[in-house]
Amino acid sequence: MIALVIVYFWKNDVITAAFREIRSFPVGVSLLSLTATVLHFVVEGFIIHNMTMYEERQMTWWESFRCGLYCAFYKLISLGSLSGIAEMYYISKHDIDAGRASGITLVQYVYQKLGITILGVLGFISLYISGVSTVREYAGWVFLGTLVAVFIITLLTLISVSKKVADLLAFIAGKLLKIRFIEKIASKLLGVDEKEGDVTKEITDKIYTFNDAGLYFWEHKDLCLRVTLLKMLKMSLWYSIAGITVYSSKSIADPITYFLIPMLLMAVANMIGTVMVAPAGAGTIEFVVALLFTPLYGSTSATVAIFYRFFSLVVPFVLGSVVFATDNPASKPDHD
Repeated sequence: MIALVIVYFWKNDVITAAFREIRSFPVGVSLLSLTATVLHFVVEGFIIHNMTMYEERQMTWWESFRCGLYCAFYKLISLGSLSGIAEMYYISKHDIDAGRASGITLVQYVYQKLGITILGVLGFISLYISGVSTVREYAGWVFLGTLVAVFIITLLTLISVSKKVADLLAFIAGKLLKIRFIEKIASKLLGVDEKEGDVTKEITDKIYTFNDAGLYFWEHKDLCLRVTLLKMLKMSLWYSIAGITVYSSKSIADPITYFLIPMLLMAVANMIGTVMVAPAGAGTIEFVVALLFTPLYGSTSATVAIFYRFFSLVVPFVLGSVVFATDNPASKPDHD
């Protein structure tokens, strides 16, 4: 909130211009963006539905759809830190073992990162070849961000599909946690009491839970491919909000320059923003959007950032709050 206040007064003229531009948009622009957001969670419902298909009891699409919105509610109120826990809880509440729910959530995170990285890399290559000025100007930094994203997804994938890599990581973690100050930091991050909890055991348990779930899903490669493609479709729907915003702000009907390019730029911005350290990516995506969009689209870049955040964070929170308010934590569906 402090950062938002500082930005508001520092860039008051830009933000005022952005809100003026938003007010000039026809209602159809907001409806299209809302549709993209709703479809995003429709696809998320199919993803969770697919991820539970090998459980004793598969979640229905409707339950999975509500699960995605439920997590969106927690994502905003906790700045991302509780959305994963919320998903584990919601899945386990539907007759799925808590350990399996944890594994599903962890593997889902890998597919999410994989989808974002693939779209970001494809966007970067396409825009660079097309000669988009901002991508070429910041090519070195974008390439560095791409390498970091690829490294993270490669590491996560290796941990999830290789027992040897998981063993090695658990061994390294055990050695590092013998250093007192690292153990203290880890215990704070994990919320483990140093006197009562074993930090090393907590971390190694998480590594092996992740690995077991990854190996289980890796046996069903068709499912892995399907979920990855669905993740890419899901994120593309959100990226389309940038295209809708820029296209609506221009009087020239050029869908490639004012819809496709902003969409690809948002894919690149999102990939880089997610590897920058900040709660729920707050401020990171906006920063990259400002770098990549402003030279091309002027003050509309602020409109893109505001519109994107509103429909990817605030609207899901509102919809998720309805799910949260109407959900009975004590209730479980009855099944024979």
